[in-house]
Amino acid sequence: MSAPAGTPYFSLLGPVQAWQDQAPLALGPPQQRLLLALLLVRRPGVVELDELIDGMWGEDVPRTAVGTVRSYVYRLRRVLGPCLTTQGRGYGLDVPDGAVDLAVFESEVGLARTRIAAGDLGSGAELLESALRRWRGAPLAGLPGPFARIQRERLAELRLSVQLERLELDLLRGRHDRVVPELALLCAEHPHHERLRSLRSTALERAGRPGEARAVGAGPSAVPDVPVPGAAPPAADTPGAAGPSTGAPLTGASLPVPAPVVAPGFARPSTGAPAFVTVAVPVPALPTPAQLPYTTSDFTGRRDATEDLLRALRPDGAETVVISAVGGIGGVGKTALALHAAHRLREHYSDGQLYANLRGVREDPARPESVLASFLRALGVVDSAIPEQVEERAALYRSRLAGRRVLLVLDDARDIAQIEPLLPGSSACAVLVTSRSTLPELPAALRIRLDVLSPADAVTLLGRIIGEARVAAEPDRALAVAELCGWLPLALRIAGSRLATRPGWSLAAFLDLLEGRRSPFSATAGGEDGVEACFLLSYELLGADEARLFRLLALPDQEDAEVADAAALTGLPRAQAEECLERMTGLGLLESPAPGRYRFHDLLRAFARARSAQEDGPGEQAAALVRLCDHFLASARNAYAVERPGHPVAGLLTPTVSAGTVASEPGQGHRLFTAQHQSVLAVAVQTVRADPASVGLVADLVLALDPVLDSSFLWGAMTQPARLMLAVARERGQTRAAGRLGYMLGGALYQLTQLDEAERVLDAAERDARGARDTAVLTEIHNCQGLVWYSRGVYDRSLELSLLAVETGERCGNAWGSGNARTCRAVALAAAGRLEEAAECGRVSMASARAASDPARLMYSLYALGGIARLQGRPDEAIAGLREATELAVRHGYSTFEVFNLVEETFCHLVAGRPRDAVATGERLLELADRKGWLFAQGRALRLIGTALADLGERGPARERLTRAVALLEPLRPTEASEARAVLDAL
Repeated sequence: MSAPAGTPYFSLLGPVQAWQDQAPLALGPPQQRLLLALLLVRRPGVVELDELIDGMWGEDVPRTAVGTVRSYVYRLRRVLGPCLTTQGRGYGLDVPDGAVDLAVFESEVGLARTRIAAGDLGSGAELLESALRRWRGAPLAGLPGPFARIQRERLAELRLSVQLERLELDLLRGRHDRVVPELALLCAEHPHHERLRSLRSTALERAGRPGEARAVGAGPSAVPDVPVPGAAPPAADTPGAAGPSTGAPLTGASLPVPAPVVAPGFARPSTGAPAFVTVAVPVPALPTPAQLPYTTSDFTGRRDATEDLLRALRPDGAETVVISAVGGIGGVGKTALALHAAHRLREHYSDGQLYANLRGVREDPARPESVLASFLRALGVVDSAIPEQVEERAALYRSRLAGRRVLLVLDDARDIAQIEPLLPGSSACAVLVTSRSTLPELPAALRIRLDVLSPADAVTLLGRIIGEARVAAEPDRALAVAELCGWLPLALRIAGSRLATRPGWSLAAFLDLLEGRRSPFSATAGGEDGVEACFLLSYELLGADEARLFRLLALPDQEDAEVADAAALTGLPRAQAEECLERMTGLGLLESPAPGRYRFHDLLRAFARARSAQEDGPGEQAAALVRLCDHFLASARNAYAVERPGHPVAGLLTPTVSAGTVASEPGQGHRLFTAQHQSVLAVAVQTVRADPASVGLVADLVLALDPVLDSSFLWGAMTQPARLMLAVARERGQTRAAGRLGYMLGGALYQLTQLDEAERVLDAAERDARGARDTAVLTEIHNCQGLVWYSRGVYDRSLELSLLAVETGERCGNAWGSGNARTCRAVALAAAGRLEEAAECGRVSMASARAASDPARLMYSLYALGGIARLQGRPDEAIAGLREATELAVRHGYSTFEVFNLVEETFCHLVAGRPRDAVATGERLLELADRKGWLFAQGRALRLIGTALADLGERGPARERLTRAVALLEPLRPTEASEARAVLDAL
């Protein structure tokens, strides 16, 4: 059965896709693909509008549903052409059966059954195999909504029934050895399926393995799947739900182990197997977040406002979150008041204080999703467990805050849209917001509009800075200075800082100097003109190097900067740059929130940028940004060399002027960059925009960040910057840069389960890398392409590409890449049921990792071999390797891998017939998953514990754990929730 030439070909047996003349078609976002799936399943009939809405949203129908459906139809029609028809209030797809893989599958199965009934078993079996090869993973993978969930379950049952038919035929034809590994995997996926267990027992008996056959016949425990890196991607409406994803395309420590490798299914040993002592891995306690910046010791005035805030924000059993808002013009002291009050409230919020500068008046305001990620990290959630979408991050954030007494300070908010996702749901929390806007939509219990200081308080503040005796000696002049500063605390601090460094100056002389710096057109003594005069007076005190650093330091889109950053921007020696920074801090032109870190007040940043535009110009500004990226690249290269020992990429990056920050051991690199990866990427984009010729340097910076982005699963922050820089590289014909940026973008999209776009981007990157003869990176591109096909369940194609990666790496001397690809190949071999080959491949990879003293790659190979050893019936051997991997993870800071190893170890105890040890290990797993806020891992831990308790006959505790598991897994992995429900029903 085939479709006419030019007709689109549609696939439902995996991610919903379409091709025309072998070219993939862009089908749009998940819900648009869902609409297409509805039409394909119901074809050739017409699907009414109401039926579409019901299938897409169920009971939770948005007000815009009708318009959304029509918009999706319009977009699909532009791609598919006239085959998408409108009939009344419904829609239909006019395509032949040969254009839909599900219809072709059903036709081949029907023909196979006809031939089998006629006695032609060989031809029937071949047709069944041909039909099954059309499956590319979970049907309708990644689609949201009730229709997709029901169809996934229906089609999965259809596939299993056909697999059973084909397996029975193989047994009838005497092909016992062939079906044993496949049945082991299927029994692991469906531990309660009686027919599968019976077939497996028969196959083992006929293959000459009666002992194993008897153990299988006794019935294995129902053991659920394992949370592994890179397992089949979650539904697109639950990004990040599947827990830690694969890690970078280059990193073996976080590349995927397929679900079959880590699924149970081998018979437990006979009774009397030696007990395995559970050794606890210590989980360090997380510190209570205490993020409030320092508060000044000379805080002055604001008594009424302070008391109002203290009364409003003290916990008093309120039923809703208490929110207070402080508004006012720039420099009026909003932040100082908020922090002064927040520090006094600390004892009332024992679970911590969170702080974020939202940069509301800057051109690069903080994005809510970035702030949520930062808060979630502070609350103990690992990066790999942080969802991609802001709504899911907000939901997890509110869950982590539930019942906790936490005070949030949201400083310099832009508008309600920026704040709303950051508001907690727990009434035990309180929120203090500062903003120049009045934020009328904010449901604040208290609003304070802060005015400038009173004359008396302004003079008092000046006296605390320069000495009360000097103010007392010239009170009128002190009052005049305060008036010229507009009564603003910021301006008073800058003026006072200058006077404090000039103890011999009279206030009268300083007043004359200040007056001389005012604009002759100013109509008033204070206001912005007076404030700028104060800035200018302090700026003019700076030497040439200090003034240049002051101007250039304001250019990068960074919240704060290190001494090394300042040195790179200017080309000054580090010691001299630090002296300049300390001098500016002493003059009040910079703040130092932590040792070695410096930042601007927003008004001073604007002033410094304006001075830079006047005195430096675009050429010098661009050169400064390039120097900063050079420094970032040098530091990232140093980290790369340590994280991936022997990888040639570290020596193939653009040479740098800066020596960079040194990383001496694995783990240091990702700790160095994790906190500032977003600002580094923002500066990279800013640099390319200022100087497009720098795209080669910046592409190498992005490539060098690969281990950092991987170790903490920070891929979501990278996609948009990479797209922008990739466009510039292509525009300028920079093929090497385009290949490297394309590899990083494609790898990130793969991690985020956007497989179609990942495939397209990686294919283009492959062409660019070949054109540039960039074979070290080409190795990694092939490996990542293989992972994309692995995630689709097309293991033959995945094996082809992983082998190509191994061969390419060996030819060009990329031993790291070829070794890593070999581990991935072991994973794909195991998924394909070729366990002996998988084990041998994994052992070779492990040996090379040990020889290279590469903890990340060794950790992953040990984990993969553990899954394979368990499938081969050697759970104790698997546990020994898993514990070595866990020790490496703890030592080098790969905390997410602790979860992976504990999951696999718990499975090993279950299949070895040690449910009590499985409960103990599972409880440790659950505690660690709770600490990290990884909902998916929590659900799987509960499944494991509940299953083990059921084996022990402890029905009540088992029901409680399994009920919680179902609730957690239902929105994340419906199939696994069904497995947990099956165990629950059996109780």
